[in-house]
Amino acid sequence: MSKAILVKGGRVIDPASGHDAVGDVLVVDGQFAAIGKHTESAIRKKHPQVSEVTTVEAKGLVVTPGLIDLRVHMGEPGHDSEETIAHGAEVAVFGGFTTVACLPDTDPPLDNVAAALYVKRQSEKAGFAEVHPVCALTKNREGKELAEIGQLIEAGAVAFSDEQRATDEPGGVLRGMRYAAMFDRAVIEYAQDPGLATGAMNAGFEATLAGLPGMPAVAEELAIAQACMFAREAGCHYHAAKLTTRNAVRAVKRARKLKVKVTAEVCAHHLAFTDEVVRRAYDTNFKVFPPFRTAGDIAWLKRGLIEGVIDCISSGHRPVPPQEKELEFGRAPFGVVGLETTLAAVITHLVETGDLTLPEALAKLTINPARVMRLHHRKGAITEGFDGDLCVFDPKAQWEVTPETLTSARKNSPFIGQTLMGKAKFTITRGKVFAL
Repeated sequence: MSKAILVKGGRVIDPASGHDAVGDVLVVDGQFAAIGKHTESAIRKKHPQVSEVTTVEAKGLVVTPGLIDLRVHMGEPGHDSEETIAHGAEVAVFGGFTTVACLPDTDPPLDNVAAALYVKRQSEKAGFAEVHPVCALTKNREGKELAEIGQLIEAGAVAFSDEQRATDEPGGVLRGMRYAAMFDRAVIEYAQDPGLATGAMNAGFEATLAGLPGMPAVAEELAIAQACMFAREAGCHYHAAKLTTRNAVRAVKRARKLKVKVTAEVCAHHLAFTDEVVRRAYDTNFKVFPPFRTAGDIAWLKRGLIEGVIDCISSGHRPVPPQEKELEFGRAPFGVVGLETTLAAVITHLVETGDLTLPEALAKLTINPARVMRLHHRKGAITEGFDGDLCVFDPKAQWEVTPETLTSARKNSPFIGQTLMGKAKFTITRGKVFAL
């Protein structure tokens, strides 16, 4: 017999269709059935196979498609102490995410069919958010010999990336883009020139005051400009990840005018902090890659979001064990956890500030990343027959970020001690309701 979930009385926002009205959402057997007013008797009459109806009261809450994250680092395999696939999938649910893409910088890298299938199996076994692999573009992420792209797509790869490849091998990237274009898959190229992207924080006045080596903005801008030219040459969809500088936004905008297939993304935390905050805090929880830039850069990131130059907002979730973050600033690893704070950071620093409306912001967390991952045929929208993934959240809920409020195995968040607005109350995925 079938099971149904009825989410009643919430403000239903579906950015994909433009729907924004108070109503009910019905999920039957893990798939969307309808938006509208429903009663349990009417449900049973229309769906006689339904034996059980679970009702979620959403009055005063927002109901939107399950959030989708393009950028999650999970240590497994090789660095399980950071976060396993199973636990990362559970953490995602607590943040309202029902679908996440994990990056290939594992040990060994996700560059073969067995590794891709392993990610999928661990995700299914866990039973929380779906985890999809972004597989390596080249073997061992070295930028030389191409990975078996066609076979990896069959195994579940949603995109390709060498993610912080240590060497600059432009020939391998161009060949990879040409091959990925044949299969209509995005290439998420490392948006930092590895020869220039050194240092501990943003290069400039604040780094000089802090006595720390700086990472120049031009390292990002050169890499994005090069990747855009490669994408134009290859006819490939290039996804520019983790934009942080004004000229990176300009580079993407120029490429689009030249009809390059390019989309772009920003991490939520890069909208909240400047390099001045980093210098004053001198706390390794603020050591992120790329680094926090200037207030002027943040203004340009917001402009990119408003104009649609930046399509997606991601978490950039990278757990780091505490013993490593406790090293001195210059030696501590980069990384922040973000799955549980991304929604609140977006509401606090974009919606409440009037930069984006709530539907505009949610589009960058739902249907847009679904399109980049080529999952928009079943995810990212409240459409009949699509996967019944929902995030039900209170946009006015205020909460303080503390180590105790974070479910992640690691607590390296720059938001610790801050009060944010917006909190997931229910996450619905795989035909199950997770009350948070």
